[in-house]
Amino acid sequence: MGLEPGTMRNVPMSSLPRSLSRRTAFRMTASVALATAGLVTSAACSSSDDTAATVDTLTMHLRLAKRDAAAAGALIAVLPDLADSLIVVQSERSAHAVALQTEIDRVAGGPAESSTAESSTAAPAPTAVQSAPPPLDELRTYLSESQRAAVDSARNESGYRAGLLGSISAACAVESAMVLT
Repeated sequence: MGLEPGTMRNVPMSSLPRSLSRRTAFRMTASVALATAGLVTSAACSSSDDTAATVDTLTMHLRLAKRDAAAAGALIAVLPDLADSLIVVQSERSAHAVALQTEIDRVAGGPAESSTAESSTAAPAPTAVQSAPPPLDELRTYLSESQRAAVDSARNESGYRAGLLGSISAACAVESAMVLT
């Protein structure tokens, strides 16, 4: 296992350091440790800020999905002719709420107490505040607002979240324009 000619460069021995002093080795080690700590700290800060912003955005869409599902559910009894269409809207927006809650939990690193408490208190709020169901035009307005908000948020996301929000936006557009005609 000899070396082939020309594979080693002729390097004068005087240009290579013979040994490092302990002081120099400690300085280099401390510099590397401080640089690593700085990188880890800055990465952790930016990721927690990004996580909080993502959770806030997804929580807003979760509230909208629950609002729309509750409004559609309240209209089922009032508008029996549109009950089948309203059931579709209610079930799709409920499915959106479940998908959004799942993504919030995943981004937050597990079921977040605030989002879990939010989900248990957010659903009854529209029925407690409104004694009568909203008019059908108001449900269409809700769906249009949800559609615009989802498409705006999807532009700022990537990967799965962009696809989820894009899908929600498309579903709300179809529900508003086609299902509730």
